[in-house]
Formats: sequence, C-alpha cells, structure tokens
Amino acid sequence: MKDVLNKLKDSINKDLILKYGQALLEQMKFVPINVKDNFIYVAINPDVNKDDVSSLMKEDFTDTRFIQLSEEEMDDLLKHINETFYNNPEEKTIIIEKSKVKDKSEKPDKPPKRLGELLIDKEYITETQLIQALSESKRQGTPLGSTLYKLGFITLNQLKETLQIQQGYEIVNSSQLEIQEKVINILPEDFIKANKVIPISTDGRNLVVGMVKPNDSKVLKEIVYLTGQSPRAMLITHYEFQTFIDSVYSSSQKETKEIIQQIEEEVLEIEGEETLWEQAERELKDSTGSVAKFVNKIITDAIDNKASDIHIEPRLENYSVRYRIDGILRHVIDIPPKVEQSVLTRFKVLSRMNIAEHRRPQDGTFSIKYKNNSYDFRINSLPVTSKEKIVIRVLAPAVSLNAADRNIQLEGGTQEDIDKIKKMITCPHGIILSSGPTGSGKTTTLYSVLKSLNSEDVNITTIEDPIEIKLEGINQSQVNAKAGITFASCLRAILRQDPDIILVGEIRDYETLEVAISAALTGHLVLSTVHTNSAAATVTRLIEMGAKDYLVSSTLSGVVAQRLVRRLCDECKEEYYPSYEEAKNVLVDEEEIQKFTKTKVYRKKGCNACNFSGYKGRLGVYEIMPINKEIRKLVALGSHDIEIEDAAVACGMKTLNQSCLGHILKGHTTTDEFVRVLGMANE
Repeated sequence: MKDVLNKLKDSINKDLILKYGQALLEQMKFVPINVKDNFIYVAINPDVNKDDVSSLMKEDFTDTRFIQLSEEEMDDLLKHINETFYNNPEEKTIIIEKSKVKDKSEKPDKPPKRLGELLIDKEYITETQLIQALSESKRQGTPLGSTLYKLGFITLNQLKETLQIQQGYEIVNSSQLEIQEKVINILPEDFIKANKVIPISTDGRNLVVGMVKPNDSKVLKEIVYLTGQSPRAMLITHYEFQTFIDSVYSSSQKETKEIIQQIEEEVLEIEGEETLWEQAERELKDSTGSVAKFVNKIITDAIDNKASDIHIEPRLENYSVRYRIDGILRHVIDIPPKVEQSVLTRFKVLSRMNIAEHRRPQDGTFSIKYKNNSYDFRINSLPVTSKEKIVIRVLAPAVSLNAADRNIQLEGGTQEDIDKIKKMITCPHGIILSSGPTGSGKTTTLYSVLKSLNSEDVNITTIEDPIEIKLEGINQSQVNAKAGITFASCLRAILRQDPDIILVGEIRDYETLEVAISAALTGHLVLSTVHTNSAAATVTRLIEMGAKDYLVSSTLSGVVAQRLVRRLCDECKEEYYPSYEEAKNVLVDEEEIQKFTKTKVYRKKGCNACNFSGYKGRLGVYEIMPINKEIRKLVALGSHDIEIEDAAVACGMKTLNQSCLGHILKGHTTTDEFVRVLGMANE
C-alpha cells in the first residue's frame, strides 16, 4: 500500500488542493487527488461520509470516485500536503472574493474621498452638521457614519449608499440579516464581536460575511482557518452591526435563561417542603430571589420594548409569555412547567390577589419604579383549561404638565383634525366623546385635550378606572366598586366639588350617562369614552343606552372616533404599484380604484431597525364629527347612524377609511394595515 500512497502523492493536483484549502481538508479528512474525464478522484477515511464529500464536489464535477485510506495513511497524506503545498503562508488561504461593485482593475487617479466629504457633495449634510458629528464621534469613540445617523442628520439608506460609493463593496441588505442560528454559530462569538464580522450565509464551501471593514485581509484569512470556507466580504454599517449583535447576543436573553435555570434548581430544592402560603410569604419577603428576578425581568423587558400588555398564557406543555407591541402580540419566552406556579404566585403576591383562588377571575394592581419613572400595572387572572391566564396592562409613567405647552397632540392627526377638536372644546359646556375599541388610544386623546385645557383658573376633575396616567394639576379619582365608588356615584360627588371640566373614564351604563347629561346641561364640559365603531354610531349608542334623543341632541358637542395603525419603518419601506384586487380592499369607486393602481405607495420590508417587522411605532386614524345644527336635527328626530354619517361627510368630515387612505398615500402605513384595522372598504 506504501507504493499506492506514493503514487497518490505524485498524482496530486496542486490547484485542487489550494481550491479547497488546508482547513477544510483537515476538518473533513479528505484529499482531492486529480481530475480525469470530469471525474474527480478523492482519497478519504473509511469513516468519512461520502455524501458530504460528493455534495461538496458536485457543483464542479460530474461524479466523484473514492479511494479509501486508513487513518494512518490519511494522516501521512495530509502531512505530505502540508509540507509540500502549504509551506508558503500565502498559499494557506483560499483566494478571497471581495464583491467589489466597481471594476477591481480600475486604479483611482487620486485617493477616495472621505465619508464626510461625500455626504456634503451629495447634499445629505451641511458642513456645520459634519463638524458637530466629528466632535460627537470623537467624544463617544463611535464611527462618523453611525454618529451622523444617531444624530438624525442622515438616514440609514443614505449612509449605506455613500459607504458603498466610497469603499466599492456590495452592501448588506436588511433582509440578509435574518440569519439562522446554525449560520451564526459558524464563527465564535468573541471573534465576531472583536472583528465586527457577521456570517450571513454558506453553501458549505463559500461563506458570505458582512464586515464593517471588508478590506481587512487578516480577518478574512482567520475566517478561512476557522471555517475551512472561502469568505466573500460584504459591507455592513457599524450601526447595523452593533444593533444586530445586541439582538443576537443580548445580555438580557442570557440573563433570562440563567434566572430560569436558577429558579428550576430552587424549585427542585423546596418542592414538597412548603405550603402555598409559606411559598407566598417567602416570595413577598425575598425580593432578590430568582423568581422575583424573573418576574421583574418580564416586567422591565416589557417596558423597554414599549409593550402595552403582557400575556402569560398556559399551553399544552408550558406557559407562554407574549408582549403586545404596536397592537400585535409577539412571543417572548416559554416558562418551564416546574417554574410556572412560582411565577404566577409571584404576580399574585405583587398585586395583593388571593393566591389560593384559582377558580374565579381576579383583579389587582401594583407599581414599580424603573429608570427613575414610576409605572403602574393592572393585572387580571382568568381560569382557563384547568389553569390560569394572566394579562397585565402596562400603564404609562406619571407625567407633569407644562403650563406653557398647551398644544393638543394627535399622533398621525392633521392640523385640520386638531383645529376641529379645538373648536369643540371652546364651548364651556356639553359632552365630547372619544370612541373606538379597547387599545385604540381614546384615553390618550382625552388626556391631550385635558393638557390643553389645564390652567390655574379652571378646576378639572376626573373619575377613572383605572387612573392610567397621573397628571399634575388635575384632581383624579379612582373607581372602587367594593367601596361603593362607581362612575355614577363619584360623578354625583364631583358635581358638588365646583368643577369646570369633568373627565369620566368610560360611559358604560345609563346611570353614568344620565349624570353626564345632567352635568352638561348645568354648564359643565364633560369628556368621556365609549365603545362604538364610528362617530355616527356613538350617537345611536347613547340613545340605545336609554338617553332621550332630544337630550343627546342638546348636550353632545362632538365625537372623535379613532383607531391605531402601525407606522411603516422609514429605513426599509419600499415603493410599489398596488394591484387591482388590493385597491378594491381600500376603495369602492371604480374610477378611484383604477387611479390607485397607478399610484406609487409603500409596503413593509423589514430591517434591523424595526426588528424585521417592517413597522416601527403606531399612528392614529381619526374621524372627527362636530355636532352642528343639521346633525342636531337628525339626532332629535332619531335618525339612523348612516343618515347622520352622510350628513357629517357632506359637512366636511373625513371617515376612518379616508383618514387611513391618506396615511397610505403619504407612505406612512400599508393597505394591509387598512384591512387589519378597518376591514375591507367594500364590505
């Protein structure tokens, strides 16, 4: 066999050896010998998977013929290859492709311009902005491009476009950062962070990597040694790299896993040794325990992610934690079965709920201080399938009203919308209602109106359930049914407190409505919310609740119906022309449908900045209906809500559909959001 081995050594094709590289040969224990009639002859160990080697070769060769060697013979052959072909350090590296956008053979007549100069040439920034960014970049030790983006002087797309022109490398697209875990693990975490490189995709032989410095040949050679694959470098911005790293190697995720593991160990230690009440007492006293840490982590992560609700729900094998972010539920983590009871008990203890009660719904509240802000939480438990589901509403921190800032803020509203509301509240008496489903921003709109009305010369009193935002300078009361404090009873008491403006959290029944109408008739301005689908439907809803139509006609000043739609991410949204079917979802008139199909609108794409959802934040869709003389007549006559809406539109009211369509045409949201929130226009 020694003679056979020597013949193999003499037959080795140097180009093949350099093609696949030293690292790959040693890792997979194979040696390409030579090629004949498009068949490649490969020496392998008996324990090597032939299919793996064949799949590696099939792109370049018709078939693979194998020569089996013993482990000792393979080691001898690899040693010969190393001594013969890899004694020159430069030959240890596969030829590295650098994905240049421009012709690599072209040699510039002069050194490339600096990033700042290019941005000024393209009129993306001014010299003053460049000087400011350079100073900030030096102070924080961050690259200039990232600093300019964080300061808001340029968009991420403008930065990427300019870097591509400057350096000539193909740029990493946001969609390419949706990377599977097995690809990320090709390179060690320490290497990725130290060299600012991200493995993006691989076919087993070639590895596409995103690099902040794609021309760093030293790093590219190290990638060859680590992976045995040929790297192809692409350019990624420092900002995108850092954001990606923070999301993948989040200390928060690691901390959560460590806490869960610690909880499981503690649960195993105490299992069967203490009663439920003893466990509750221990949890209440031990605010530094693992269960307490895990619950605090769920809460603080929800705040950091700007979640409005936390859902803790039983599944077949465990409990699932989901956050509602921008109106959409997103899965966060699963709670192992051994931990679930401790977590639920901790939440009950925090909110002073009965930990022994599992068969009836319960309500509770608690508060925490986080990042110098006080946050309130409203919690509800509900028995489901022999277990309990818990939902926690995250309420905004207390705010202080600035007397000098008395502008009404409508996120997504036009100046025309704001002017209509201002006109409504100039009347010192009457009822102004905000309508819409739960979570549509009704209370936020009313708080904004209260802010504009707040001053030293008016007495503003509220009755809420719960008090969602604590406002300085305003008297706020909390409903407490057990203590006999209902909306109606508290409202009667408020009327004896000489109020000018009253906010009632919600009109739920005739008793509350009756007192609100009485307050409006006696010269008070009453603000409240009601659950209806449109502004016109609010009028008929009040009459259905038992109010006389002539009383509604004389006291109602205006209705603001609203919804919240997700806002498109400005960094990655893309233009397109909608199809006819898509246009029919948002429009009814055939002529308008045809026109819409020829209009450029935007759709979601997904990038690192928006966590690949395509959306970032929400904006309001408003239907504002002032009650004028014509509408008052229709209300007094008991007209149908369709007639009332037609009259309001004739007087200049924009419907919810028209308002959302305006956002679509401005590139703020999508037709998908229109259908999700409002339904199809032709229904």
